[in-house]
Amino acid sequence: MSQEKFVCYYRVSTTKQKKSGLGIDAQKETVMNFLNGGNWGIIGEYVEVESGKNNNRTELNKAIQACKLKNAKLIV
Repeated sequence: MSQEKFVCYYRVSTTKQKKSGLGIDAQKETVMNFLNGGNWGIIGEYVEVESGKNNNRTELNKAIQACKLKNAKLIV
């Protein structure tokens, strides 16, 4: 049985949110609850601190590229 692969992308809007760790930690916990066991592996995690007003998502683009290269699913 093959293992399903996931690439995770987490984003917060402010540096203050990043420093607190609460936004990213909550997102990671949600991802783990969603995956909830099974035959899977997280093969990459990308974190971005960027306002919702800005469409330049460098880390998201890297995550998408990793999915394409590794035949993985993106989980946000």
